[in-house]
Amino acid sequence: MEEELKCPVCGSLFREPIILPCSHNVCLPCARTIAVQTPESEQHLAAGGGGGDHADKLSLHSETDSGYGSYTPSLKSPNGVRVLPLVPAPPGAAAAPRGAGPASSSLTCPQCHRSASLDQRGLRGFQRNRLLEAIVQRYQQGRAAAAAAAKCQLCDRSPPEPAAVLCEQCEVLYCAACQLRCHPARGPFAKHRLAPPPAHPGAPGGGDGGGKGAAGGRKLPTCAEHDLENYSMYCVSCRSPVCYQCLEEGKHSKHDVKALGAMWKQHKVVWDQINHCTLKLRQSTGLMEYCLEVIKENDPSGFLQISDALIKRVQVSQEQWVKGALEPKVSAEFDLTLDSEPLLQSIHQLDFIQMKLAWFTFDPSSAHRDIVLSNDNQTATCNSYDDRVVLGTAAFSKGVHYWELHVDRYDNHPDPAFGIARINVVKDMMLGKDDKAWAMYVDNNRSWFMHCNSHTNRTEGGVSKGATVGVLLDLNKHNLTFYINGQQQGPPAFENIEGVFMPALSLNRNVQVTLHTGLEVPQSVKQPKLPNN
Repeated sequence: MEEELKCPVCGSLFREPIILPCSHNVCLPCARTIAVQTPESEQHLAAGGGGGDHADKLSLHSETDSGYGSYTPSLKSPNGVRVLPLVPAPPGAAAAPRGAGPASSSLTCPQCHRSASLDQRGLRGFQRNRLLEAIVQRYQQGRAAAAAAAKCQLCDRSPPEPAAVLCEQCEVLYCAACQLRCHPARGPFAKHRLAPPPAHPGAPGGGDGGGKGAAGGRKLPTCAEHDLENYSMYCVSCRSPVCYQCLEEGKHSKHDVKALGAMWKQHKVVWDQINHCTLKLRQSTGLMEYCLEVIKENDPSGFLQISDALIKRVQVSQEQWVKGALEPKVSAEFDLTLDSEPLLQSIHQLDFIQMKLAWFTFDPSSAHRDIVLSNDNQTATCNSYDDRVVLGTAAFSKGVHYWELHVDRYDNHPDPAFGIARINVVKDMMLGKDDKAWAMYVDNNRSWFMHCNSHTNRTEGGVSKGATVGVLLDLNKHNLTFYINGQQQGPPAFENIEGVFMPALSLNRNVQVTLHTGLEVPQSVKQPKLPNN
């Protein structure tokens, strides 16, 4: 942020900043320096006499429409902006009398080069930027505080212990003891970056430097073979830092040797690419999540209004990711070597086992908040008297799948519902009441099939504690069939179903069921019970 707080003329933090008509800022003292007379007025800037406060009494008239100043400056400020110093009038020239009319003077913005003419109020006609002035003041106070001797911010001792580290994420200073106690390198703190605390102004490497060099108070690393020599070069052939004595002794005399600082900067481009890829990944993830939300909508006209533009965005994002983010941004001299041997050994040591078909559990992440799961998410109940929905962790779009639910508890004759649903099914009412679910709900005497709140095929035979409900989803034949205690309950409940379906269940606090998956598809079943018409 510091660059935003520096005057474009003097290069220092703003002092009494004023706002120019172009919205840029400049120090008031610097504005006096760059304010000049326009060529239309043949009067010169006076250094003394009646021109003592001339800079604050420059007058206003319309400047040319070019947007550029009408003078040729002759000097440069420390920040690279050309300025014109005040010069005395030529010998023999008389200062313009006060009654002779206002002088024509202007000020050119050092950033956008737009010219502004001044009225009789001079520079006092520009508004003072009080907000920027306050920000600069706070920044200077913060910088002064940071430059002071850093103390631990969590110490209960008086005075606090000197800080040993600064957490860049927490922005908290810790002494060694408090860091171990309050900020251990594990759990959520494991990824936090701990840096040395800010140095004291008078210390080596501090605000005033003391001429100690860029290394500051840190001891420069010395050569492992020559204790008195610091590393200064990098041997590309050996891929190791070396000192001048290593070169003189001839060990690296025929090797490709480069400056240590240059190689350090070259290798740091990998970090830049990591940041670039992280940014692209975050942008792509956000676009993907937005697309998923759009796909969930059921408004055809609304979807078609944005679909073309959205498809183009996805295509552009894909092209930018493939062509931009994945292209290496390192020089040709940078060599990356991947040692795949440990990975190959791990692959050869893998012991594969055969999993049962369609093994899944209840999904806690998508379940209604009133659903209570246990037994490794295989047992479900509810803490509400209202029906709540929970889905399975599997999604099916083809094939034949069968699972069972064992009724562990059944009190007060509730109506649990078993079946399948889309991922966006409504979860605060009985399964099958909306158009996103296909279910059989059953009490202790009979059952019904339900979809879109339409009840069909009432069939005798209910459930009680210890009963088993089977669900057969045959996406090859596109139908759904239910079983109670191994006997088919009515005809196939639903036919001509297509798409992606997830196992689903709704129940209240009077019911508890346990899920059994990975079961073989029933080959022979008892004669189905016929519905009561």
